[in-house]
This record gives sequence, structure tokens and C-alpha cells, in this order.
Amino acid sequence: ELYLTQPNSITLAAGMPNAATYPVNSISMTYKYNIPVNLSKHEVSTALQYGSSQGYAPLIEKWKEFQKMWHTPKRSDWQVVFTNGSLDGCSKIFEMMIDENDPVMIQAPLYIGILGALVPLAPDVIEIHQDADGIIPEEITKECEQRFKDGKPMPKLLYINPTGANPTGTVLSETRRRKVYELAQKYNFLIVEDDPYYFVHFLGEQPTSFFSLDTDGRVIRLDSFSKIMSAGIRVGVVTAHPDIATKLQIHMENSNIHPSNLSQMLIYKLFENWTPQQFEQHFKDIQKFYRERRDMMLIIVEKYLKGLAEWCVPQGGMFLWVKVTVVDNTLDLVLNKCVPQGVFVLPGNTFNYDTSKHDCHLRLSYSYS
Repeated sequence: ELYLTQPNSITLAAGMPNAATYPVNSISMTYKYNIPVNLSKHEVSTALQYGSSQGYAPLIEKWKEFQKMWHTPKRSDWQVVFTNGSLDGCSKIFEMMIDENDPVMIQAPLYIGILGALVPLAPDVIEIHQDADGIIPEEITKECEQRFKDGKPMPKLLYINPTGANPTGTVLSETRRRKVYELAQKYNFLIVEDDPYYFVHFLGEQPTSFFSLDTDGRVIRLDSFSKIMSAGIRVGVVTAHPDIATKLQIHMENSNIHPSNLSQMLIYKLFENWTPQQFEQHFKDIQKFYRERRDMMLIIVEKYLKGLAEWCVPQGGMFLWVKVTVVDNTLDLVLNKCVPQGVFVLPGNTFNYDTSKHDCHLRLSYSYS
């Protein structure tokens, strides 16, 4: 990047294809609120070329402004790195941070993709369970105190999906968020805040993020465009202390190289053309859309599953977590009853680190069908 920006320089070093050979001449799109956008010739060339492993520079600046507006962080020494979706960011953070047998706390139950990223690393997994208000801080205290007494290594990090958790739909309460951060300070562990549903909640006010509470640089925040713009665009963002962000950028450089520049350009043009008020209205529209679908799902399960199952009302996200009270293993129920009838749901065991355990839960998605 350095030599490409030097004035009057001639580079014979870059292994970059010449943009003159690309078969795409123009790119145009129309965004919500009927806003037409046409990429300039230079923007088309940039979108189709190799780029920075940190991300598209103009988008980085827009995203920093966005983070400041929504989170008002207490620290100024943070940096961002764009990744190929939130899961890519999580996987790379785990690869950087976790060695075999390292103690790692995870919320339980947990999104399948995160479990898949953790298993090959073979950490010492400590499950922190949830109730209707999210993970239970007292379990963190109990686990850390017991490890201290036993002379065992303390947890390196806590992975948490605090808003609209997958699969439970819980939103970690304000009180618990602050308590969890206090425990992170007390026991000196990092918080991996994976928050793809941050704008998909059914609360009156936007939840307080761990990033906004962070005074020590111990929070690694992951955001995603999958739920607010496009799942197929495959762009996520990691916001973290510069030491962590720099190492993550090196990881990107030697694996993915960078996220799709075309995807990043589409996001950048959205930021360039929308006002903060339009973003806020878009988020409200998303919340209204999924709230209505959630409410319809609740009507259906109340009608057909009352007396057979229990559930808490999801406060965010896209899922209803149902405890079936008449069986102890929903895997058999799904395979032998649901699938033959053309009904596809996920059994609870798939969201446990040990998937061999019997589980009486089902995850019902109300987002798509």
C-alpha cells in the first residue's frame, strides 16, 4: 500500500491484475428511500481490485463515526478491521487467542458456527448458562473462584452474544452487562462481544454494549451487516484494542487477504448516501418486522404447544427457544416426527458444546418462512 501511494512512483512490485482487463464497466444500484447510486470509474476499479487487509479506507472512517455515534466509547485507542462476516472474525480471534486446553467461557446454549470454530482448538470449555435475562453472572464468579481455589488457570476470555442471543433470543440486561464487565476486570479475562443482532431487538432503547462500558481495552466487539443489509455480502467488523486489531489484520492478510472490496464499496456508498436519521429509521423498520413475526410465532405455539412445552418471550433476534416437557431428547423428535412431515427445526443438542448430550429444546426460527 505504501509504494502505491507514493507520488510519481512506478511500481513493478505489485502482483495485481490490470483493471483494463476486467469485464465490468459500470455498477449502479438503488438503495432504500429510492436513493440511486452510480459508482465512478475509479470506484469500480477499486471495488474490483485487491485492497487493504484492514478494509476499504473510506469505509473504515465511516464505520468509526458510526461506532462513536451508537456506542460513545470511553477509550480513544481502538481500531477496526473488516472481516468476511462476523463468524470469520470470531474464528480468527479464537485462533489468535486460544491454545489447546486454555480455559474459555462461553454462553450456553450457543450458536452452532461458534461451536464449530472452537472444537478444533480443543480449549477447556466452561459453559455459562442463561435464563430469561441472559447469562448468569453468578456462574462466572463461581467458576472463577473454584478455579482459583484449585490452582487452575483462570479463563482467558468470555464469548458472549448479548443481544438477541442465538438460539435463546435473550437480551442481556443492563445490570448484568455491568456486572459481567466488573467480573472481567476482577478476574482479568477478555470479553468477545459478538453482537450481530444489536439492531434486532424489541426493547424501547438500544442496549448498552460492552464496547461502550470498556475502560481497559479488554472488549473485542464484532459487528455484522448480515442482519441489517445483506447476509450474502459477507462483511463483518472487529473493533478492538490496536494491539489485537494489528494482529488480526496480519491474520487477514495471510488468509483471506481482505473481505470483498465490492461488498465494502456497496456498504460505503450506503453510509455516504444515508443520513443518521435514515439509518435509525431502517433499524426501527427491522425491529418492527421481526417483532410482528415473533408475535405471530408466539400465538402459534400458544395454540398448539401449550401443555407440551415451555418458552420465554424472545426480546431480540430471530428465534424462539422452546423446552419440550414431554420428551428428554428432541433429536429423536425432529428426525422421526418433524422431518417426515416436512417440518424442519433444529434440536437443542446442536447448540451444546457436547452435542452427544440429550437435550429437550427446539430452536424455531420466525425470520424467514
